[in-house]
Amino acid sequence: MNCKLIHIIFERNEPFHFSFDRDAQIEAILKIGLVKRICTDFLSEMCPHPNHSSQIYWREIPIVKISCYRVQCVFKILSNKQDILFRLIQPVIQHTNVRYIALLVDLSLPGWTNHQELIMVLNRAGKMLLIPTETALSPLDFYKIKKYWKIQVNKCLKLKDTLKLLDIIAPESFPQNDFRISIQ
Repeated sequence: MNCKLIHIIFERNEPFHFSFDRDAQIEAILKIGLVKRICTDFLSEMCPHPNHSSQIYWREIPIVKISCYRVQCVFKILSNKQDILFRLIQPVIQHTNVRYIALLVDLSLPGWTNHQELIMVLNRAGKMLLIPTETALSPLDFYKIKKYWKIQVNKCLKLKDTLKLLDIIAPESFPQNDFRISIQ
């Protein structure tokens, strides 16, 4: 297995550089929206095989297809299992080499009748950019999205603060026998 990204996800030998705020922002997006794609852009070359892709199965369900393009890796979501997705991408987003993360998300807030497709970009400093892909959103809709997202992020952060010490001492187990990796 020569995909460095797969090694980062499953071996977890490299020390984490925790950014609880950025983690919480991504975790909240995964919970409130239907994520279609996650792109990570790195500061330097990550994988030297742009013609290969990897598919990760969880309990024989295809979860995500990963395509590497040297300094960018694209996670195409095949099954939106949020808890599994976050556990898969967490070591990647915590990598010190990440420049930014872009998530293509279908989002529907409480009270909305339709989904809106947005690209949510987070840079390494945790700054957020929201870009509608189909129809322009009103300033009020942007405000509602940011407010709702902030509430969800704060919930995640409170949970992380209470478990921070425990997480570092005894991190959550990651049963590898539930996963199968296919590299094309």
